[in-house]
Amino acid sequence: MIRRIPQRTKDDCTICAVAMVMGQPYTYERVLKDSADFPMTTAGGKFLAWWEIYLVREGFEKAYRPFADLYRLPDANGNVRGILGMNIPHLRWRHVVAVDEQGIVDPATGAPEHVSVQEYVSNRSQQGLMFDDEFLAVRKQL
Repeated sequence: MIRRIPQRTKDDCTICAVAMVMGQPYTYERVLKDSADFPMTTAGGKFLAWWEIYLVREGFEKAYRPFADLYRLPDANGNVRGILGMNIPHLRWRHVVAVDEQGIVDPATGAPEHVSVQEYVSNRSQQGLMFDDEFLAVRKQL
């Protein structure tokens, strides 16, 4: 089960989601410190998904899966977790959340521990958020 880590600023939801998906001993502080090892943008200013390299370096398997597979995470018996991205058009920024077999854990301040995928997607879609077509499925290598 993912343990919720509240985000510290509006810009660190990625650090929180990565720490939650990786689990112990990956705390917010550790992932924040480790993230300094990776470039955040290309020379042209494009954002890089640094956490993908980090996950592999730390012994995790990763694969992009179709959005619909979020609903199948309970079938993985806690062995697969995910990072789901979304656009928040009215704020012109992106947000990510952690997903496990119990649902979605949003690092945003004041968010509950877990919300079912169906409820979270429904509520956020009504608010105008646009979810990515895929999510990053993460599994610790055996």
